[in-house]
Amino acid sequence: MQASFEALGPLTEEARRRAVSWLTEALGLTDLALTGPNSNQPPRNPSSDAPASAGKDTVSARDFMSRKKPGSQVERIACLAYYLAHHRDTPHFKAADISALNLEAAGQRFGNLPRDLDNADRQSGYVVSAGQGAKQMTTRGDAVVEALPDREAVKAALHEHPYRQKRSSGGKKSAAEEKTDQ
Repeated sequence: MQASFEALGPLTEEARRRAVSWLTEALGLTDLALTGPNSNQPPRNPSSDAPASAGKDTVSARDFMSRKKPGSQVERIACLAYYLAHHRDTPHFKAADISALNLEAAGQRFGNLPRDLDNADRQSGYVVSAGQGAKQMTTRGDAVVEALPDREAVKAALHEHPYRQKRSSGGKKSAAEEKTDQ
């Protein structure tokens, strides 16, 4: 307990809450709650799966991913980011947050998470930089995740929320881009 206390001590209050919440869920101690005068959460009713006054669906990360059926790495990242934003009140996330949630959801390990996150940002427009190494969901990303697993609805969401790919940082235009500029 002392080691945990010392590890959590330097974190911000919000980061401590997320860490303790994650640990509680990961250890299967969901009947415990962070309650009291310093908590932003209402007391939980142990006989209920949902917090006393929360209107949010309390679906697990594993069930959420199973329902959404992402078809690519960028869709998987978008789903995990959406879950963090809408089910964990974590609108800004880092690669470590995505990796931890993917592990919790029993997802296949990412081969190259930084590359996949960059693709979700630069190529797909599902996430965007939030500063200090963090990312956040875009309205395009939200629309795609909400449309999943219906592929026709995903196509419609992508059409409603167009995105122009960012060029690579190399600065050189491809032959196709040079033609369109002329």
